[in-house]
Amino acid sequence: MGKNYSGPKALTEYILNISKNKANKSLITLLLQGILAGMYISVGAIAYFKLSAATGDPGIGSFLGALVFPLGIIAILLMQAELFTSDSMVMIAVYNKNTKFKKIIKILLIILVANLIGAIFIAFMTNISGIFNEKTMDLAISKATYKVNIPIVKLLFNSILCNIIVCTGVCLSYSCKDEIAKIVVVWLSITVFVLSGTEHIVANMYFLFIGYFGGANITITSIFYNLSIVTIGNFIGGGIIVSGINYLIYKLEK
Repeated sequence: MGKNYSGPKALTEYILNISKNKANKSLITLLLQGILAGMYISVGAIAYFKLSAATGDPGIGSFLGALVFPLGIIAILLMQAELFTSDSMVMIAVYNKNTKFKKIIKILLIILVANLIGAIFIAFMTNISGIFNEKTMDLAISKATYKVNIPIVKLLFNSILCNIIVCTGVCLSYSCKDEIAKIVVVWLSITVFVLSGTEHIVANMYFLFIGYFGGANITITSIFYNLSIVTIGNFIGGGIIVSGINYLIYKLEK
């Protein structure tokens, strides 16, 4: 973690090494690290909702919420948990013919399911513990209701853009020498993501299920609609666009 991974060539080599490590992990390790990642993102989301709902000005509330939400991603990077969105960049191993597409998709699906388990668990705990007052829960219900009604084309391109932003921040963190620098670049990039209002699959897992548990007029079918489209969009943004362009530069520079 102390090495400086600067530029597409070094970044690609680093991700290829990460891909090898993921492929060698046991199923239970992937599941547990994925569950933790879903929980970490959800913890950041709790703080986002609490701060956003506590201020009289929606703009200030959203800004303050965006400042604390990155805690989840920072915890994932430092604790080496497995998050679907950033892990989609391991597609570089497929482009480099180090592994097969089928194997990478299997790993990503395991991580995705584990992220869902972690997010649903924290959403359930949030609801049953009563830590959200009426105003905070109303905000969560409003967010969930909005998300399940986004038109499919808008939802797809919104989620593609989301993971371009998120993976850009993760790439920057891989280029940093020390942990403080990693935290700063991730904090800034994830703040941009939250302020952009784009759709992140694991964040949405928490947003939708806290709304569902809180009594939002949404169904499991509508939740599945949002999560399935956002999964595809996030995969395109991180697994094809960000990792694909970096890999292309890597090949051109060889």
